[in-house]
Amino acid sequence: MTDLLNKLFRLDGKVALVPGGYGGIGEAVCRGLAAVGAKVIVAGRSLSKAQALADSLIAEGGKAAALGFDAASVKQIEAMVDAAVARFGGLDVLVNCVGFNREQKAGEITEDQFDEVYTANLKAAVFLAQSSARHMIASGHGGKQVHLGSVRTQLALRGRGYAAYCAAKGGLGVMCKQLAAEYAPHKINVNVVAPTFVRTELVAPMLADPQFYATLTARIPLGRVAEPQEIMQAVLFFVAPAADFITGQILYVDGGITATQ
Repeated sequence: MTDLLNKLFRLDGKVALVPGGYGGIGEAVCRGLAAVGAKVIVAGRSLSKAQALADSLIAEGGKAAALGFDAASVKQIEAMVDAAVARFGGLDVLVNCVGFNREQKAGEITEDQFDEVYTANLKAAVFLAQSSARHMIASGHGGKQVHLGSVRTQLALRGRGYAAYCAAKGGLGVMCKQLAAEYAPHKINVNVVAPTFVRTELVAPMLADPQFYATLTARIPLGRVAEPQEIMQAVLFFVAPAADFITGQILYVDGGITATQ
């Protein structure tokens, strides 16, 4: 049984790149990848934060490295992916954790804010996917790509200013289906993990509002928000050999909210 589980879920020797890897979900993903044997490259705007996490993974017995880049720059995305490949001699897994929201009500949306949200959540994703796929194709071995979506890929949120975020995450879901179709001949799987609210520092102020939290969890059949480790577990499944025949899918890790809304 142990041999079977290792064959299905271990990533020994595989190189995994995690842009946005030191955020709440990103850190959990990096730690999970290291735990199943992957060489992990933590990337983000803050090289010092990326390096701190990489150092922690190394101290725990893993293999890791850190890279800094600005996800708003296509040139920096391309250079970062090239550097990641050079660091460990290849690229097998991309887990794109880049993304954030700048909340504005529909009547107050500004061009700058919309462009910032779109760039982080959608434009960066396509160029991270493209740059990674070039190396995966060149290797002849293919690879796995997972992009972090959201229940906003499918659902709106009443009472909040989420138009730009919903547009970007909705676009991400369909875009990844198209990428899955185009990259399938090259043995590259592309999937989306789409959580509901996850207990991270980024959304802590919203979750700290008792009325908002009560309203939110009342809509989730399991009655709570997600934990970062639960998103990591879904990501590990998609990048594992166990998911070799799964591509173009959106997995909602949401306690049942999209099944009932």
